[in-house]
Amino acid sequence: MSSRKFRGLFTFLVVVTIMITAPIVCAQKKFPNKPIQFIVGWGAGGGSDLSVRFLTSHTEKHLGKPINVRNMSGGSGAKAYMYISKSKPDGYTIGNTTSTISTHRFMGNIPLGSNDFEPIIAFNEDPGGVWVATDAPWKTLAEFVNHAKSRPGEATIAASNPGSITRFQMMALEQEAGIEFNVLSQKGGAGPGLVALAGGHVNAAMGTPLEGFSLYSAGKIRPLGFMSAKRVAKYEDVPTMKEQGYPLVISTNRMIIAPKGTPADRVDTLYQAFLKAVHTPAYQNALESKGSTWLDWSPEKCKEYLKRQDAIFEKIIKKAGLYRPIN
Repeated sequence: MSSRKFRGLFTFLVVVTIMITAPIVCAQKKFPNKPIQFIVGWGAGGGSDLSVRFLTSHTEKHLGKPINVRNMSGGSGAKAYMYISKSKPDGYTIGNTTSTISTHRFMGNIPLGSNDFEPIIAFNEDPGGVWVATDAPWKTLAEFVNHAKSRPGEATIAASNPGSITRFQMMALEQEAGIEFNVLSQKGGAGPGLVALAGGHVNAAMGTPLEGFSLYSAGKIRPLGFMSAKRVAKYEDVPTMKEQGYPLVISTNRMIIAPKGTPADRVDTLYQAFLKAVHTPAYQNALESKGSTWLDWSPEKCKEYLKRQDAIFEKIIKKAGLYRPIN
């Protein structure tokens, strides 16, 4: 074969190779090129489940791929955190967190904390609240607190399992008011406790405006007060706990996290898609119509908040005598 023909054949083979491999290389680099798995560490109907499903339904079109939401309740998010942390850090497995990301390690439940994940975005804020049945005799939080004081350890209240944000909100109220509740622990978040309240199985239940809205709208339950800085939209006639003499402002700030080591460019791709979804009127209205609030914090702002939150909950846990960190 002449050198001229050889060069022509070589050029042809190079071109063919590029044509064959280029789409493969592009496909490997494009993210995402398959569905995203979203782990929710709490049961259906709770605040995390509702807010995540609101958000992901508006994110898929910006991401270009489906987001498959999977509920994995257990240990107030602990089971889900362990699963996410052990997943491949490629951006295809993500999940949400509540304030429990700052409590479990300090309490010795799991060897994981906020530094063991890559935050993507904060998307929802919900203040804690105390709810009673609509026909309950207590019209104010003070009346219910006095009832609990007159019967130490007898007044029943539903709250999520130890380590959960609703449990710490309840403990904060106990400490502030000088009372002791008979706590009925609930698996799967605040939702089951509110259902138990509506069914007449407990005197009260902890829950956020978002979590209680459906039963409130159905006339089954009503709030006595929220742990918010100001009165909550859709519940304007309900005074804050601070207004009622209990200076407690404790909210659940929900974030989306990925396994530690997820590439920064993939974290940014996810952040940009979720950010667009958070800014859609449909998502904002879905939350605001139920008395909840939307957030749009960047990964860096999430990290700054988590650092402050860790310090706050470490102090609370130490004061409660529950500090048993796993290093």
